[in-house]
Amino acid sequence: MTTINASHAGPTDEHGDNQFGHHVSSMRLLVAVFVTLLIMTALTVYSAKFINLGYTGNFVLAMAIAAFKSSLVCAFFMHMLHDTKFNVVVLLYCLITLSLFIMFTKIDLDSRGVVDPRRHGFINQPTMVEKAKEAAHEAEAEAGAGHADDTETAHDAPPEGAPGEH
Repeated sequence: MTTINASHAGPTDEHGDNQFGHHVSSMRLLVAVFVTLLIMTALTVYSAKFINLGYTGNFVLAMAIAAFKSSLVCAFFMHMLHDTKFNVVVLLYCLITLSLFIMFTKIDLDSRGVVDPRRHGFINQPTMVEKAKEAAHEAEAEAGAGHADDTETAHDAPPEGAPGEH
């Protein structure tokens, strides 16, 4: 026998279980998870500004906090805690694949100095944009220095061929 249960807002069987497998979390639990996420966000900002564990240490700490926060979001807001195991496996597969992509990119960036010592670290040479800006400033300076006397009169005079000029 199927009845409508107001607490689940959907059809339920005689045991009061939802037929569609949806789990409704309490508002208290969701607010507690939200407050935990806010606290962990504040901890992330605090650790980035005031805790110095070195480049690798700060990175590991930030990633650990982010992993904890993402697990809370997946478990409670995406309802993976009460979902089928297949969906959990698919999510884990996607996360592992993403982790592999990030890991191989990091390995590539960190090993560039081994293959080509000139490409190790950041390139301190000016980029094309910086060179172009510098050239534009030099051209403006040269143009301004050569025409400094007639600059004011050139702006005051009407352009050649302007209406009213005879």
